[in-house]
Amino acid sequence: MFVIVFRYRAPLETIDSLKEAHYANPDGVFARGLARIAGPLEPRTGGVVVAEGSRAEIEAAVASDPFVTSGAATAEILAFRPVFTAAAADAADEPAGTGRCGR
Repeated sequence: MFVIVFRYRAPLETIDSLKEAHYANPDGVFARGLARIAGPLEPRTGGVVVAEGSRAEIEAAVASDPFVTSGAATAEILAFRPVFTAAAADAADEPAGTGRCGR
């Protein structure tokens, strides 16, 4: 899995004008079904996407993103290995506060 961190370099007006293209980009993480969860940072200085796929797929999708191709944002791709999910913990009936990822 990957975390993609977009950092805005352009005014929010520019970001807002590119937002529809960002989501609709046929080669992007959303249209290709790679994104699992996404949203803006608070304050609104960028955004985060958790994505699943190969590194090559993620890199190609990010490279085609209108935020990136226009220079309105940079993107950092971070690989990570999930070891905890709330759903798995709930299924196992683990009590809260067992020290696993601050659940």
